[in-house]
Amino acid sequence: MSNTIKFQIIDVFTSEPFGGNPLAIFDKADGLSAEQMLKIAKELNLSESVFLNQATAEADVKMRIFTPGMELPTAGHPTIGTAFYLLKEKGIQPKKQNELHLEQNIGNLKVQYEKIGNEISKILMEQPLPKFEQTFKDKKLVASLLSIEENEIEEDFPCRIVNCGNPFLMVPVKTLSSVQNLRLNNELFNEILDEIFITGVMAFTLETDHPDHLTHSRMFAPHIGVPEDPATGSAHGPLACYLHNYNMADLSELSIGEQGYELGRPSQIKMRIVQEDGKISKVLVGGSCVPIGNGEIRIPE
Repeated sequence: MSNTIKFQIIDVFTSEPFGGNPLAIFDKADGLSAEQMLKIAKELNLSESVFLNQATAEADVKMRIFTPGMELPTAGHPTIGTAFYLLKEKGIQPKKQNELHLEQNIGNLKVQYEKIGNEISKILMEQPLPKFEQTFKDKKLVASLLSIEENEIEEDFPCRIVNCGNPFLMVPVKTLSSVQNLRLNNELFNEILDEIFITGVMAFTLETDHPDHLTHSRMFAPHIGVPEDPATGSAHGPLACYLHNYNMADLSELSIGEQGYELGRPSQIKMRIVQEDGKISKVLVGGSCVPIGNGEIRIPE
């Protein structure tokens, strides 16, 4: 193996360059150890970096996902970005028509897509079915975590952990201005993490910047090297399930969640819930991508 490895950067969950969430993708990374991947991810300091390896017989490719702080079992914007890269930039021919299978640490994930000529559209990942976990009954504690007042959190809906591969604490906030002005209390967050692990805190409201969007959100995960994420696909699956479970919104058609506006990286994440016999049968999350550039980096020893 050469002492350098090439990568491509793609902005995910946006149709405009320099919006959304940037992703670095390293192809042919089979020779790298987990320690080397983590060092490279920390050097680039993006929310996530992806390293592609040869897959098992069932999948089209194996991908490993690293934040600057740790490896993740799954993640949304790396999945969508990798699918776009493989289909559009690399021209891969998946084993199944209109369905890409990506091997991740939680197993194989399906990504649906449509292809018209050379254009790839409607990239949607199918996330694991939700697990509704611990409820934080002390809303005063949650308000302190976000540096807001307790009455800024919705009274009729719980602060609850929802897991579609990664556990996120969902916090329903009343107004857009409250979400825009909140600040994560890192000291209190570390105290909560001593009791229970969560991937991040997802604060959201049904008030939005764009009238056609359903939600406005911010996601914080400083313990995994992501102080605030511009776009979090793996949190929008749980968000869609939360909205559906508590009858806050109809997710039977594709809806758009906005994120990253406070960071100057506007992002639009598509989400949808499919039901069978009154139960959630599919959790779909997707969006658009824009190639930004490429380069190479020295492989750490």
